Amino acid sequence: MKPCFLLRTVAFLLPVQIFAEPLPPVPVWSGAPPAETLQPKPDQDPRGVVKKGSRTDVFIPEFVAWPAEKPGAPIVIVCPGGGYNGLAEEHEGVEVAKRLNAFGSAAVVLKYRVPRRSQETPWIVPVLDAREMLRIVRKRATEWNADPAKVGILGFSAGGNLAARVAYAPAEPDAPRPDFAVMVYPAYLFEKDQPDSVLREGPNGVVPPVGTKPLPPAFFAHSADDKYPAEGSAALAARLKSMGGSAEVHVWAKGGHGWGATDRCEAAKRWTDLLGIWMRETGFLAAPSNP
Repeated sequence: MKPCFLLRTVAFLLPVQIFAEPLPPVPVWSGAPPAETLQPKPDQDPRGVVKKGSRTDVFIPEFVAWPAEKPGAPIVIVCPGGGYNGLAEEHEGVEVAKRLNAFGSAAVVLKYRVPRRSQETPWIVPVLDAREMLRIVRKRATEWNADPAKVGILGFSAGGNLAARVAYAPAEPDAPRPDFAVMVYPAYLFEKDQPDSVLREGPNGVVPPVGTKPLPPAFFAHSADDKYPAEGSAALAARLKSMGGSAEVHVWAKGGHGWGATDRCEAAKRWTDLLGIWMRETGFLAAPSNP
């Protein structure tokens, strides 16, 4: 099956609201995070070291909630990228939460554990953090004016890989899944990061097991000139559709990698408008009320 790339002209702007102030950071785990294999350096803040808008050396994962303006909103767990070694938490975290708030969604920026605890399977510990985040959001969504039945996960690059794994990868039957998934230039979907490669399958893959139901609707945004090929997004979208799921894919000719919520390129400027439209069309985001 050939993937369908959706091209859409945005003929209107989504209503702009003033985003809420973020709440103070909260630890993801009530005790020691599970499956930890590293230790912070002496006198190092276990919540991470921040330099130029990026965070690394996270041993105590935290989240920051951005409540929606009105009750009943969707809520999106935002997973910044950084190769599973760091977190680009400004342009792939804070600025994303502001845009989500602006069109009526609540957000939670997740600062999952980095750097890699394993070079071969670097997602294992971040997946644990993200699944626990899902459980927390379902329990506390109403505190942030959100609907616990409208919980999404959104990730960039390695964070996009994390979002795909939490939403679709093989897991225990009781593993929490989001209601929808958003992957922006996701990395490591292919066995090799080359356009002619194939999706990672099996226990450590990103492909859902046959018969998985339901499959969360998916939204992909990518650049054709990205070092992590857009063909990976298209291939996963096509696989989900072949299994009875749904997916929307947007690919821009230019933009490269890592544009996040910036003004760096057309993709960076426009993807959140398209996401808001998709969230309305899929029923996760309410249409604006008439004045």
